[in-house]
Amino acid sequence: MAILVSYSGSGGVEVITNHLVEGLVNAGVKVDLLLLKTRGPHFAKLVSHPLLTVTKLSASSAILAIPEIKRYLQQHPDKLLLAVKDRAIQAAALASKLAGSKSRVIGQLHNNMQVGLANRPAIAQQIRFALMRRLYSYTGGVIAVSADAAQSLVAITNLPASKVTVLANPVVTPALLQKARLPASHPWLVNKTLPVIVAAGRLSPQKNFALLLRAFAEVRRSLPVRLIIFGEGPQRQALEELANTLGISEQVSLYGFIANPYAEMRRADLFVLSSDWEGSPTVLTECLALGVPCVSTDVGDVTETLRGGETGRVVPRGESELLAAAMLDTLNNPLPANTLQAAVHKFHQDVAVARYIALLRRLHQSDSQPETSDNKARSFDS
Repeated sequence: MAILVSYSGSGGVEVITNHLVEGLVNAGVKVDLLLLKTRGPHFAKLVSHPLLTVTKLSASSAILAIPEIKRYLQQHPDKLLLAVKDRAIQAAALASKLAGSKSRVIGQLHNNMQVGLANRPAIAQQIRFALMRRLYSYTGGVIAVSADAAQSLVAITNLPASKVTVLANPVVTPALLQKARLPASHPWLVNKTLPVIVAAGRLSPQKNFALLLRAFAEVRRSLPVRLIIFGEGPQRQALEELANTLGISEQVSLYGFIANPYAEMRRADLFVLSSDWEGSPTVLTECLALGVPCVSTDVGDVTETLRGGETGRVVPRGESELLAAAMLDTLNNPLPANTLQAAVHKFHQDVAVARYIALLRRLHQSDSQPETSDNKARSFDS
């Protein structure tokens, strides 16, 4: 099979792609990885394996890569192509149509597109959704990482629900659990004298760390506690100024990007996700796997992952007082680590990749033409 993806930053999609590729090749599946961009720290972390071939396309944008994708599909008529994220899905679907190989492209979508584009001008949304309606019809199906993303996709594209499948991301790897056992570096976690709350992600509007700072300031009125945010981004200065305005700058650490956040997060007392939108937030799943109590805004598949609030508090987006109350309650009444870890079994790499293989093999076989008179289907694994 082949995977079309862009390594364009330090986000969760690149991490999940690495985990999926590693799981596929370790399971004996030959993978051609077609890359649009190779930026960010995660490209260098791709597994090296005899069954993995990595090709950097000459075009760095999905639209300009359509001729190359078309040629690839024509040269590899047996390959199923998994296109990751909307732009790549659109480009691959059109290339497949032009190559006369409709339904050999499968999309993988990580976000609720309606929420993700909500702040765009109405005309921009209409154009994007119109393109999705037309081009997604050329695919053999789409994998959504959450029920929320799947429902949004069906509403936008009018695809039959039977063509949209929800599969958990392969998040929890043996390497993650091993890295978590290494020493922490942040002094508040190395010599912990107060409870520590952590958050992680790009310092961008999507993550709404301003909401977290306001909620944290409220928690501080009742409980001495500290906050560490891991990640970098364009809102660093604005967040530093807000922390100063709220009078919490001495208790907040914007620690930046670190290579191994797991050793830090494992020692935290609480993880908080304050995002305005997500698909299936990787970092929340990772923290649950490490046994760290979690509180989150109601985005993506969070309610499902936290089992309707049974394994972590879920609050409406944008409500700092409700978020603060949930944070304080969780700090005072944490759930046992084994309860949290059991909630994310389906996100373990071996479990999630096995489900990917089963689905992709079924889709490939349903699209394959007979090779011989005994109707032997082409092999998905080749």
